[in-house]
Amino acid sequence: MIIHLLKCHTSISAISAMLSVHWSTIQKIQKHIMDKALAAFETCLKKSNYRPRYLAVDEFAIHKGHRYATCVMDLETGFILWAGLGRSMADFEHFFKSIDLSLLSRLKAVAMDMNASFNRLFQKYCPKGPIVYDRYHMQAQFGRDVMGAVRLEEAQKHRQEAEALKKYTKETNNPELQKMAREKSHEERKLYTELKKSRWILLKKDDHLNERQKTHLLDILSEHRDLAICYAMKQEMTRLFTLTDYEEALAGWTKWIQAGLESGIPALVKFARQKQKRIKELAAHALYPINTGKLEGFNNKIKVLKRIGYGYRNMDYFFTLIRFHSLPKNYSSSKFP
Repeated sequence: MIIHLLKCHTSISAISAMLSVHWSTIQKIQKHIMDKALAAFETCLKKSNYRPRYLAVDEFAIHKGHRYATCVMDLETGFILWAGLGRSMADFEHFFKSIDLSLLSRLKAVAMDMNASFNRLFQKYCPKGPIVYDRYHMQAQFGRDVMGAVRLEEAQKHRQEAEALKKYTKETNNPELQKMAREKSHEERKLYTELKKSRWILLKKDDHLNERQKTHLLDILSEHRDLAICYAMKQEMTRLFTLTDYEEALAGWTKWIQAGLESGIPALVKFARQKQKRIKELAAHALYPINTGKLEGFNNKIKVLKRIGYGYRNMDYFFTLIRFHSLPKNYSSSKFP
């Protein structure tokens, strides 16, 4: 009866109330069947001499308080090969110790963000597998740490200027100067407000902007030199991720990093310095245009599982649940939540 109700997507708490069975007993039954389904699938993989070619690694938050777990996904099947607590080097090394390393013998590339733990361990255990830094993490970080920081800095300058002019109107007795200062202060305040609201206009692609937004963007860039430089760097970054020739990409990323270092814009210089040692992994996208998008999408399913369960105290059960829900749809098994 419990198995049937689980297959009908009935929650554990509802089954517990319906049958007067403790929820931990229902959870044990569910985990037993999930383990059985995963074992059967892994047996099928072994019989077919399964070897993943493209992997993605990413972390996700377990709950508030900066507690994380890490997932490793086969990008071709969408199956979660491993899920474990933590994201440090010691935590992630459990993945390599829990599998037969011959499983990674045909590995072509691994997509990941710039977490040093992931990078170093794959270089240690799979030195021949190229690492590809995820373009979306790179672009999101640039938008947040460079475009966002420079935009707010420029907006703050307008605000300070407006406040200084407002103060000046109280200090001077000349009516004409007071009028000019008030008008200029109002203009600076308006520029401050417009710049604060221009986040998405600066981050969107050109072809996603309407005519009004394009005009507004040109006005912003013409009045703010640092923002114009950062915007041009963003556009060039997008172009570099479309290249398919490794040597061209390597040369392009080298010039991009150098331009960032020489820009004189603190946020951009800092960002370029952080990425200076990662040029080869960024250029590797030209050879293997993979990313962690599929795994990021699956992270949304993990969030739904967390919300349905109101969190989980048994991490072994939670990670089994995650792997169970990643089983390919064409695999015939008695699936239930």
